[in-house]
Amino acid sequence: MAPQLNTGKIITITLLTVVILYMLQILNSFLQRMRLTLTHLGSGKFKTSETEETVFEYTKTEPFTISGYLNLKEMEEGDTIIIREYVKLAINGDYTLYAEEEYNGKQKEPIVWIEKLPAMKGIKITIQQTRGTFKYIPWEFYGGAVG
Repeated sequence: MAPQLNTGKIITITLLTVVILYMLQILNSFLQRMRLTLTHLGSGKFKTSETEETVFEYTKTEPFTISGYLNLKEMEEGDTIIIREYVKLAINGDYTLYAEEEYNGKQKEPIVWIEKLPAMKGIKITIQQTRGTFKYIPWEFYGGAVG
């Protein structure tokens, strides 16, 4: 007697295989669209002052992210520097404060990492030195477009 094929199990396995392959295609398509292309947006040195000054500003009309570094290695005891991050939510709108951090004295870990900030209209990073001798702060920013 020849063994019998269980066609129900074969059909189930075939359907599961098709569904898994289809899901993998959808996932791959999604990942391709979400690929981030990184671009160097600028770098330099910024001299602090007692007024809040813009170190970096980036505007666009499509989704993007920025990340960057500020180097506070020149800070000394008695210095206070405030770094603020702003986001613009409308093309002709004003910037709104997103984050603010105060740094005091000599920095044990002087590199400040500005996290990946997603936006669609604009991002602005400012520095203000409220105490101490004004410093030159090296900075560098990168941007990416979701595409």
